[in-house]
Amino acid sequence: MLLILQSLDQFILEFINLSYHSMLLDNVVLLISYMGLIFFWILIALILYFCGNEKGKSVAKRMIIILILVTIVTQLLKIIIMRPRPYTVLSSLVVLATESDYSFPSGHTSISVSMIYLLAKNYDNYYLWIIPILVMLSRLYMGVHYPSDVLGGFLVGLLVAYGGDYCLNLKRIKL
Repeated sequence: MLLILQSLDQFILEFINLSYHSMLLDNVVLLISYMGLIFFWILIALILYFCGNEKGKSVAKRMIIILILVTIVTQLLKIIIMRPRPYTVLSSLVVLATESDYSFPSGHTSISVSMIYLLAKNYDNYYLWIIPILVMLSRLYMGVHYPSDVLGGFLVGLLVAYGGDYCLNLKRIKL
């Protein structure tokens, strides 16, 4: 069963990664991938904090707390699981970037999912969920993650955001 799942993981990765590549599409995908970086979301939180109303300030503070939590959890899981990046195993991939850490779970995905969870929940804009979906696809297209890595990142981001937000609400912390 595990071999079937690994084969499916590799098949989906190669299907997306070995699809059409052009300089324009490659650069667009790299830009989309930046929406999974911690610095991108710190910038968004700062904009919300300094340009927003009281609600914006509160959401920005929650974003920073959840961003710290999701980064810690993701990095701990990477160290525990130690899954190699797909481009170190599969020579057939088109690699648009290299990373220095492990592959599972996808940090870009977990960060973007956790931040969109907070923004979509607080601003009732569920169209924002397109962002982590695009980030997930970008990581496959770039050849830096397996599909199970981005799925794992999605679950980690969702669980940390939900749990962290729940705890912040439970303690009635005024942010």
